[in-house]
Amino acid sequence: MNRTKNGYGIVSNTVMRDPEVSLGEKSLYAYLSTYADTDNKLFVSVSKMADECGIGQSTVKRYLSSLEEKKIISRISRGHKISKITILLK
Repeated sequence: MNRTKNGYGIVSNTVMRDPEVSLGEKSLYAYLSTYADTDNKLFVSVSKMADECGIGQSTVKRYLSSLEEKKIISRISRGHKISKITILLK
């Protein structure tokens, strides 16, 4: 995945065209891409994702888990009560 000079992410066609990825997962993935840096890493809390996407935290967690299972993203803990590092893999 490439990042543009202005910092806006480019969403992966591989993910967006995959029929195994739900519409909700695609929406969250596109949202995550707007925060990703040039290394495809981002630091956004689940509560912020939920607030900005207008969905519940449990829904965000479910989508994140599914995206991880499908190896579309990876999440790494940075410690208790600190947002995880999310890495876009595709």
